[in-house]
This record gives sequence, C-alpha cells and structure tokens, in this order.
Amino acid sequence: MIISGFAFSLIFRYEGWPFTSIPMFSLNRLQFTHDYLIDENQFHKLAKEEFPLMNGICIGGEDQFSGDSNPLWSVFDKVILLLNDLRSKKYILSWQLDKMMPKRDTVQLAYLYFIPKPHKAGTPLRPIVSSMNMPTTGISKFLDKLIRAIFDKHARSTTIIDGVDLIHRLEAYTTNAHLIPKTYLCTFAITDLYTMLPQEESLDILIEFLLQYGYQKVQNIPIDIIRKLALIVIKENVFVYEKKFYRQVIGGAMGSAFTLTLAYIFMWKWEKQLVHRLKVSNEIYGRYVDDIFFTSNDSLESIDQMLDEANNFHPNIKLVRQIGRSVPFLDVLIENRNGTLTTSVYHKEAAEPYVVPFGSDHPDHVFRNTVDTAITRAVRYSTTLSQFEEEIRQMKLMFLYNGYSPRHIYRRLTTLFSKYLSKYFILPMFNNSDDFDYLRHQLLTAPTATAYDKVTRTSTTNQNHDKNIQNHIQQPTKNNELITRKRLIIH
Repeated sequence: MIISGFAFSLIFRYEGWPFTSIPMFSLNRLQFTHDYLIDENQFHKLAKEEFPLMNGICIGGEDQFSGDSNPLWSVFDKVILLLNDLRSKKYILSWQLDKMMPKRDTVQLAYLYFIPKPHKAGTPLRPIVSSMNMPTTGISKFLDKLIRAIFDKHARSTTIIDGVDLIHRLEAYTTNAHLIPKTYLCTFAITDLYTMLPQEESLDILIEFLLQYGYQKVQNIPIDIIRKLALIVIKENVFVYEKKFYRQVIGGAMGSAFTLTLAYIFMWKWEKQLVHRLKVSNEIYGRYVDDIFFTSNDSLESIDQMLDEANNFHPNIKLVRQIGRSVPFLDVLIENRNGTLTTSVYHKEAAEPYVVPFGSDHPDHVFRNTVDTAITRAVRYSTTLSQFEEEIRQMKLMFLYNGYSPRHIYRRLTTLFSKYLSKYFILPMFNNSDDFDYLRHQLLTAPTATAYDKVTRTSTTNQNHDKNIQNHIQQPTKNNELITRKRLIIH
C-alpha cells in the first residue's frame, strides 16, 4: 500500500476499548512528481522512530496512571466532579455548565496519529491527538471561545492575521521611510511550540495576562476558576497509541481547541523583550501562531545576536531563523529591492498544482469561490502588473490541469474586473498599470474574512467586559443572531 502526502486514522474497538490503527492507501487523485510516496511499513517505522522523541509523554508514573489500564472513565469522573462543584458554589452558570459537561454516551478516549510533512527535510511526522470526544473537550472549547477574543483584542498590534494584514504593515513601513536599501527582512519559527509548553507556567502566564488587562472575571467566572478549568484540560490529556495508554506531561494536545489559545498567551509573555526592542526602532514585528516576521535596519551580526538572546529566553522555546532581503512569510514573498518593496504570491517548493477538481461532486459556488479566491489573492499580493500577469498564467494552468474550462476561468476574471473597474469591462486583461493599481487598492482595502472574524470576536469581548465590570449576567448569544462568513483557503 502507498500513502501520498497524508495519513488517515480510524477508530477500532479492541476488547471494549478504542485504539488506533492507521490504514494506508493510495488516494484516488492525480499524482505529481513531487508527491511524498511511502509504503505502509516504512510509515509505521517512521512513526515508531518519531514517537519516543515526542516531548512530555509518559506511560503510568506519578499520577498512578497505568499504561495498561484505560484512563477514560477516571478523567470523566474528575471532569464531572469539578464542574458540579463549581456549579454548586455558583462559580459558573447553568448554561456554562451545559456547554462544558461531557455526555457519558458519547465520550471516547483520544488517540494519536501522525501526518507526514513532505515540505520539510527528512519528512518529519506531525503528531495529532484526536480528542473530539474526550471528557475535557467541552471545557477546552468553552475556554477557547472565552479567552481567544480577549487575546485578539489586546495583542492585535503584534498579531499578523493574514497576508493582507502583513502587506498593510509593510506599506505603512515603506510610506514612513523606514524601508531603506540595507533593511533586512527576518522570519523565525518556534519549533514544537504546542508540545513544549510548560503546563503550570503557561497557566500562570494566562492569569498574568488577564490581570494585566483588568480582568478579575470573564463572563462572571473568576480567573482562579478559569485556571482550574484550564488545568484539567492540560493535565488530563490522555490518549491511546498502538494499544497502550499515554499521558502528556509537557505541553498541550495538537487537536485540543484551548491549546492554541494558551500557546498564543505564552508567546505574548515570551516575545515582550523582543517586541519592545523592535518597537523603539520603528520596526515591524508580527506573529502568526508560531511564525514571526520582523524588519531591522541593524547589521546582520546585531540581528543574529538579538535572536541568539531570544533563543535563550526560555529553555523550551527554540528558533529556526531566515534573514535576507527576500523572505517568504505565510503565502507572501517579500522583497527589498534596493529600498523598494515588492510582494508576490509565494508557493512552497512542495506545493502541488491541485485544487478542488472541477468534475468533483460539489455545489457550483465552490468552484466559483475557488477561482475567485486565487484571483483575488493574485491581485492583492502582486506589487506590479507583470507579477500579477505571471501569477495569473500559473493559476490558469493549475485550474486547466484540474478540469476547469477556459470559459469558466475567463468568466470569473471578467466578473471580478467588471465589478471594480467598469460595468462595460469585457476582456479579462488590463490596458495599463493604472487599472491594475486601482483594482489592487480596492481589494486591499476590502476586509478579508479573517479580519472580519477578528473584529466580530473583539466586539463581543468589549460588550462582555463592560457588563462584567457592571457585574451583570449575560446569557450567550443565540446562534441565529451571529453573522458568520465562510472562508476558503487555497494551498
């Protein structure tokens, strides 16, 4: 059997308990020359080599947890006892209890599986803990919604939300004459952020974050109670792998909603010194999850020294850096061409010319949105008309390769251009750079779906914070009162 680029995991039953099996099969899809191909035996060998290297995993040990005894119901009982105790003492409301309470007939033990990362050297495996039905899942989702919007509000200046947000910051930096020929563009990534989070320290930083911004309560839940809820999510992360039970004692599960939010807040503390140093120099600093971008007009030696110091801020946090006049960040290629900023769409070397096939069983709007998203990204990211035209040529080949008709692509181009340029616009091409610059300006100033979601969450947080200060009780907003937008991402 062969696996191409992905691993899939199914739950089976073994002596009454779930365990993991990872069946490998070739996907019913087009194969490309740079696919990652591996047979089943080799994949299992890689997984076994990777698993002992994972941080914070133990079998049994100090918590009286036996690697041969299923811990599901022990965790279930702990969650039930905690939630009932908090409700009886009126620390949480009944609707909050309902959101977090696990259901006995649907809980399942989490299981571990791996996904190959073919775009990285050596094709390492990404460990994923599937915890959709764990007893702590309800608490994790509740805390994520409770805390994430607060973080979005107060850490906005150091958070890059998408490629358009990054381009806005770069253009402001250029307009203010900070970009000069010697300006370096720098990126670095945090290695294994989720699985390296120190558990107790991360929870202490969570409380520090809330206190710094004036939160004694969030939705009338005291912050010490929030810490108790977060503690059980982090500490009771147990899962099964190859018929053995494990507990994660460092970090959080990749697959648990609250892990990402806790990682954000941990990084808020970690990056403070670096942010201050760059801010006083009018440089850009922005983070997208565990990837960081910044600019610097210092020497290369000074930048390396600064990052070496940052690499020693915390023993669990290590950096992988890239510094130059041209660097990729997210899906944007950024270049400093002798003091002139240029951006374009960045495609990873391992990226495949593959999108939703036109012949697949999807509603028509999916195909329209897929093409529109690619066109819109090409316009927004391309600094010059020639860059845009090259990206559109590549885009057309990709869509033709996936069964889209030339007429369909032509219609989507015409529709977009006519909307912004002229109702009489017919041909999907530009006569001059001014038309392109105007269209790019219109699309860059229009809010993206990611930005819209951030604003919605922040607005809700502001309302809740004001009512917490007045000691009012706010019931949750009904689903039909929220306006949501669907997002489509093309890789």
